[in-house]
Amino acid sequence: MIRPFDLLDVPLLAQLESQGTCLFSEYGLTRKTRPIQSALAGFFSLYSRGTCTVVSPNPPTGFAQMRTRATESRAIVTFVAPGLGAGNEIADVWAQLLEALGAAAGEMGLQRLVAEAPEDGPEVTALHRIGFAILLRQDILRWKAQPVTESSNELFLRPCAESDSWGIQQLYLNTAPQLAQQAEMSPPVHRSGPTRGYVLEEGGEVIAYLEIRRGPAGAWFNTFVHPQAEQYAKRVIARGLTLLGPRWSAPVYCCARRYQEWLREPLQSLGFELFNSTAVMVKRLVVPVAEPERVPAHGLVQTKVTTPIVRSSGS
Repeated sequence: MIRPFDLLDVPLLAQLESQGTCLFSEYGLTRKTRPIQSALAGFFSLYSRGTCTVVSPNPPTGFAQMRTRATESRAIVTFVAPGLGAGNEIADVWAQLLEALGAAAGEMGLQRLVAEAPEDGPEVTALHRIGFAILLRQDILRWKAQPVTESSNELFLRPCAESDSWGIQQLYLNTAPQLAQQAEMSPPVHRSGPTRGYVLEEGGEVIAYLEIRRGPAGAWFNTFVHPQAEQYAKRVIARGLTLLGPRWSAPVYCCARRYQEWLREPLQSLGFELFNSTAVMVKRLVVPVAEPERVPAHGLVQTKVTTPIVRSSGS
């Protein structure tokens, strides 16, 4: 029986968290997964903090977590435990846990459940079994921190403003294929906090957008460059490394989606190396249905109105 997390489940999470699998690379690489902390934050905030946890308390035991954001129509599976083994029992528990997350996301009015799995891992098969489909493949490259020197050839990347929202959205729509747009979201405008966005303009048009997410375990670069401005890609990323500051010592990761295959060359020229390849998989939670035949409700059926008979005075 799958049910929502309760305080009595803390020992279970403590026992299983070291055996689990992270299904959200950006979160896992920049913040490290802390399932107990995330479960407690969601529980005490009545899930307003964006983390939902479901538990299988009876053998075979397990738990799964997802994150939601108020501005998005999707939920992201972040962690499932235990990891997939050779037996079918664990795969069955995965199916039950993820079905429960999908039901919870549907009750919230969300349209999609997203999970990210190693491209050649058993997780892809397990997710396929319960209705997930691969909509996007991507490579994650890592750059180990080293001194970054200023260059007179650097571009002017300015912090994005609210007025850049439309330009960033148009850049994304002109860059990402339609299937990929269903797996990810148009990048929002980040102006403060651990995530900052920077734009490059040319002729009043946004031609590049760099999102830098800083976390205690690493930094994550999310890059979009207009197809006609690919020559600026290396300098945009180099400027991003400079913006991290000279004291930054944690790893830096950059996501290169397969439709951005050309991005790997400028990344490798700056010292990035392939770290992992993943498949972004999506399960639709809203299924279109045929419009039912409309039947008039009882008591509202209109009757044919006839002209009343009017007798003449002489009849």
